[in-house]
Parts: sequence; C-alpha cells; structure tokens
Amino acid sequence: MMNSTLRNRLDFERRILAKHFPFMRANLYGANPNFEGGYRTTSGGNSYRLRVAIPSWYPSDMPSLYVVSPSRLRKFGYSGSINNEGTSHAYHTLSNGPGGCVQICHFKSENWDASQTCAGVLSKGIMWCEAYDCHLATGLSIAEILENFRRKISW
Repeated sequence: MMNSTLRNRLDFERRILAKHFPFMRANLYGANPNFEGGYRTTSGGNSYRLRVAIPSWYPSDMPSLYVVSPSRLRKFGYSGSINNEGTSHAYHTLSNGPGGCVQICHFKSENWDASQTCAGVLSKGIMWCEAYDCHLATGLSIAEILENFRRKISW
C-alpha cells in the first residue's frame, strides 16, 4: 500500500504531466505504479509507447524508463535490434526491461535525487525517441545524435 507522502508526490507529478505531456496516463494505484503513453516523433513520424516505472522508494530511487511499443527496435539498415544491445553507451540503453523491451538510460544514478521529476525523465525519453528516428535515417549512434542535439548542430 502506498504511503501518503508518495501518494502526494505522485499526484503532484500527475498534474505536471497532465499539463505538459497530456498524452501520458497515470496508473498509480496498482502493484506497479507508472506513467505511460504514446508519442509520435517529429523527426520520423514513428509512434512509441513509453512507460516511466515508479520504484517503491520514489523519489529517492530513480524510476525506470521503457519503450514498451514497438517491443523490438531495429537498428539502421536492419542490422539487428537495439534490444540485443543491453547496456550500451552508443544506444543510451540499460539492461532490457519486462518482456525484453528497451530500457532508456535517462539519468546517471549518482546524479539522481528527489528534486528530479518524472517529467524530466519523460523529456529525456522523448529526446531519445527523436534520436532513435534520426539513427534509423542516418546510421549515426544515438549517443552521437544526442550530442549533436546538445550542440544544436542543424541536420
């Protein structure tokens, strides 16, 4: 059962997400609380379903971020699957999540603290999806594309 402090925090986060990411839905009262929703990229027009999984000690513990659909994410040129990469700097992924879905690396665990929010996690997930669509078009690694995003290099 969820304590009142966590319930209040998640309700606060639900309101933030409802305002800035209305496509995300709160599933907060079951055994596995999460925020989940679909996102269509601007760079490739592809659709992804993202899930931010809330750990029991949130916000002290960092949530996990998954691409739950499509369940298999191919690499550029159909040369395999990102799902087979596991933890990878080039693809900004961690070990696979439930059902083998891709887990996106969004924060370094040592940089996570209770001031971070699920909205920040989701923002990074959206950037990852945009970078993944660019990877499919260019063959550059997701790490290279995200670095280019940071430098504001135009494509």
